[in-house]
Amino acid sequence: MGQKSDPTGFDQIFVLGLEPDGTPRGARFNVLKDNIVSAAMDMNCRVLIRQPAEVSAVASKLPLGHVLGTGKVVTLFIPRIESSLYRQVLEAARIARIHEEARFAAAILKTVH
Repeated sequence: MGQKSDPTGFDQIFVLGLEPDGTPRGARFNVLKDNIVSAAMDMNCRVLIRQPAEVSAVASKLPLGHVLGTGKVVTLFIPRIESSLYRQVLEAARIARIHEEARFAAAILKTVH
């Protein structure tokens, strides 16, 4: 059961991982379902959900992943990707996390005087 198009206004799920030989894999999914997230985590993949626009812009270059099977237990097809794209998505996510932590710290400082 594959996904054919991107629904408008929906934050995608981005999945990144490495094969045992170090080959990067990555995909985007248009449907937020527990079984997709669970299957990705079982594959030792990073799962990025509801990412800021900066991360989504880079991660939207990932190929569309496919969900194989139905029900609670599914298998994911996550294609191989270029190492450069893998690094770009992880770097964008790292920078977004740093900015978010800085915003939280600033908000705490404003509330605690």
